Amino acid sequence: MDDYRKILERADEHFSAVMRAQPQNLQCGAGCSLCCYGLFEIGSGDVPVIAEGLQQLHPARRKKIVARAKAIVDSSEHPNLRECSPEEKEAFFDRTQSTPCPNLDDAGLCMMYEHRPLVCRTFGLPLREGRKYLGDVCELNFTNSTSQERRNAAWDLRWEDVLGPEDEFTIPEAIVMVARMRGWL
Repeated sequence: MDDYRKILERADEHFSAVMRAQPQNLQCGAGCSLCCYGLFEIGSGDVPVIAEGLQQLHPARRKKIVARAKAIVDSSEHPNLRECSPEEKEAFFDRTQSTPCPNLDDAGLCMMYEHRPLVCRTFGLPLREGRKYLGDVCELNFTNSTSQERRNAAWDLRWEDVLGPEDEFTIPEAIVMVARMRGWL
């Protein structure tokens, strides 16, 4: 997990550097939760980070998050992402695109911010894979930027662990799995 923590630190450092260099292009801030709606894939490396975050929460807050996550998993016909087809996965993500993250509080803040997954740390930045620019992700950011600014800000996906189908989870699924393992459910 130490190596994965270094990846998370690199992501936080990169995001902070972009925020310092190009504040006019990033609308991210406390309470902006546009990226906190819709289920998406996180990697298996994020599961122990989430487990640590849940462990550190006040029991009442943890209970609330676990209950929300379980309700999402139960009501969304959540497939096993590690076993479903790409079409089934796409249909599931389309179906859950307006589902709020179980970690989102009423003020639009993440209740486990320090223990959020890698994708949450880099969302809002343009993406690239090596020299290949992949594009923008957030409709609020980089709307009036130059192509050079976007390229300079882009998060390189090669810095991440390569995900195979066996590594794919959603945040609610990871929370429920951890809660069952720890006896919180």
